[in-house]
Amino acid sequence: MPPRSRPHTPGGGDDGGEPPPPPRRPGSGSGSGGHARSIADAQTQVTGKAQDGRADTEARATGGAPNTPAGPAATAPLRPPNALRHNLNSIKLNSRSKDKNTIVLPGTDVAGDLADISAGRGTWDEATNTYQVNGRRYGVESANTTFPADGPGFVNLSRSEYKVLKNLIGSDGDIAAAQEALRRDPFISESDWTMALEVFQHHKSYRGGA
Repeated sequence: MPPRSRPHTPGGGDDGGEPPPPPRRPGSGSGSGGHARSIADAQTQVTGKAQDGRADTEARATGGAPNTPAGPAATAPLRPPNALRHNLNSIKLNSRSKDKNTIVLPGTDVAGDLADISAGRGTWDEATNTYQVNGRRYGVESANTTFPADGPGFVNLSRSEYKVLKNLIGSDGDIAAAQEALRRDPFISESDWTMALEVFQHHKSYRGGA
């Protein structure tokens, strides 16, 4: 009997992508109702995610005997997400972009989450090929590599928002240089800058001025 193919998983994993969206004029919005519409909204959203991620880490339960995990973790150790694509302080200018890109904010205990899953304290959802643990969801790809989907300490960015973030990181915190580099890009709107700047404020190279 041929192996059953895995269902599509959420969260901006690393198994392929889709063509870029059509050009948008600046100020037209990010095209997704879940994205922040103003600087205040973006700041509240990202800061809240960061605080929730840190608070969850501090409140993590350490007791209880390990149980046998369900899903892929039962047969092989789970691999952490691709740091160059997901971890804010590891993302580079040439990191691969997709239509959905989930950023792990500093202070979010991904290693602790994976340890909890391996100890049987996570919930496996076969329909979506994801684990839920400590309020966060992780997808599982080939070779048991995980990727962040959603939850405290995770922020989802569109392709264009992620591109702005990468340029902010690539300019080593020089916001003016990043703005100049993307000035003529027809795919970048003002709302993309708003969300990317709020995420970038949690990056190690942020100098202020956003």
